[in-house]
Amino acid sequence: MFQATLYKEWIKLRLYWALLFAANLGFAAYLSLRLRAVHEFNTAVTIWGAWIFKGYLFFNAYHYAPLVTGLLMGALQFLPEIFSKRIRLVLHLPIGEERVVAQHLLAGLLLLTLILAPVAALFAFTSGIYFPAEFQQNLWLTLSPWLLAGYAGYLLAATLLLETTWRYRIFYLLLGGAALRLFFLGDFYDTYLRVLSGFALWTVILFSLPLFSSYRFRKGL
Repeated sequence: MFQATLYKEWIKLRLYWALLFAANLGFAAYLSLRLRAVHEFNTAVTIWGAWIFKGYLFFNAYHYAPLVTGLLMGALQFLPEIFSKRIRLVLHLPIGEERVVAQHLLAGLLLLTLILAPVAALFAFTSGIYFPAEFQQNLWLTLSPWLLAGYAGYLLAATLLLETTWRYRIFYLLLGGAALRLFFLGDFYDTYLRVLSGFALWTVILFSLPLFSSYRFRKGL
């Protein structure tokens, strides 16, 4: 069943996915090439000193891109279902509304991962060329909150679109907006070292909100 759902979502989203994939990877490639240019005009010691003492992050300009990508993926996936009212048919399938929505969410999260993972791999490859091995840990600890924000943004968009009651929508929007802001408060590497696990847990919990909204929709609550 999941394979069928994934195929259906891929057919619907493949053009948008390709555009988002190209935009993210192209932006990441630009930042990587810019680091190469910086390296050509500066010594390695100068660049490493900027990293250690000034928190120089060559990928810093990418920090909002995962969130924007996640929000767009959620909107592009569920807006057609809402506007054409196909979601009503989906939620009345005999396999259960929570299972159906969960499969759609997993398909969307997988497609989102196929966009974000190559970008993270490119940043890791680039940093491995121009920075010492110790930078890799700083890279992942700094990049992870931004990637989690992409997943959280996707789940929040899905929740807002599947929710039919405006008071819940407003509550989710205010709560989600305030929480997502926390993902971008750090301006130095390792800022989120102690709270990263909490951010990951909060993102996982967000997965239950679209399921709750679909359950209430099915029951007419």
